[in-house]
Amino acid sequence: MLGIGDVVFIGLGRVGFRTLKLFKELVRDVYVYVVDSNPNVGNLISGLSDVEFYLYKPEVINELVRKADLVVTALPSNTAFNIVSDLVRRCVDVVDVSFFSEDPYILEDVVKGCNSTFVPDAGFAPGYTNLVVGYGINLLGNVDSVEVFVGGIPSKPIPPLGYVITWNPLDLIEEYVRPARVVEDFKIKFVDPLETIVDVDLGGLGRFEGFVSDGLRTLLRNVRVRNMREVTIRWSNHLSKMKFLRDIGLMSKELIRVGDVAVRPAEVLAKLLEMYLPKEAEDIAIAYVVVRGGREYSELAVLRGSPEEPATPTFTALVHAYTAKLVYEGRVGSGIQPLEKLVEFKGGYEDYLRSKGVSITSRLR
Repeated sequence: MLGIGDVVFIGLGRVGFRTLKLFKELVRDVYVYVVDSNPNVGNLISGLSDVEFYLYKPEVINELVRKADLVVTALPSNTAFNIVSDLVRRCVDVVDVSFFSEDPYILEDVVKGCNSTFVPDAGFAPGYTNLVVGYGINLLGNVDSVEVFVGGIPSKPIPPLGYVITWNPLDLIEEYVRPARVVEDFKIKFVDPLETIVDVDLGGLGRFEGFVSDGLRTLLRNVRVRNMREVTIRWSNHLSKMKFLRDIGLMSKELIRVGDVAVRPAEVLAKLLEMYLPKEAEDIAIAYVVVRGGREYSELAVLRGSPEEPATPTFTALVHAYTAKLVYEGRVGSGIQPLEKLVEFKGGYEDYLRSKGVSITSRLR
């Protein structure tokens, strides 16, 4: 669609609010309708011009979508897919950053029938890492293996978990419980994310531990290589503590009774993490991708954050906003378009990220 209409933003949490501000910098004359379940969001956006807030209701979304060429979504993983599915079926372009477990290609026939554009996973990782993988494969041609190392961590380990909360804690917990898909000898396998601790040496950045995470997502469909995995980076001794919390049931989504109250342990743990883990600390977002064939292409992208602008949601929002800009301008073709398919825009992404403080170094050997 040609970018001449209004835009709807749904979800203005840690990522969505930053995406909105960045998008308004990139596309200055656009009118934006914002929808969120938190009434305080109206105060957050009061300083932004041509932005109008609505409290979330299905009928509100129905009305606003009729005015829009593009909907930009940043929602919790447990609610995202139903909302995104409904939007896609309304034949609007959608750029989503939500970490839902469902396969976005479930919606392929709908998107094709609408001749619309749907970009899933338009964030840090998955997202920018997909773009780097696609670029590396396009560069090398014949590729045998892909490794993706990603992490949003404090600049130094902070007790009690060596971690800070900079994004949705329920989605954080999901990383430790969702079976991770990897490719081994061309076959997709499911593995327990906390079964094996991986040693990760990133030279001057430091030595870390990592766990296999379910971030390959659309790469599993769109990239054919013998071996492929994503490893999420953490400071040493973090993963044994998270495995303990998981093994005693604190990451379970099943309802249990505590006295007269029914609770989901994962929701209780998420609330406790939000309450008691540090939120304001210097942090760092790291993405390191290695693509190997006859040659090797590697890229390291690093953003250092501050208490006011934490690195992980900021990096995520930068990619989200730039992708939304491309779609709004009509530069992305119709269909389901994860970032590994957008390698023609790699230079533009790099320039934009560098302008916002992201350090990007690459090597071909």
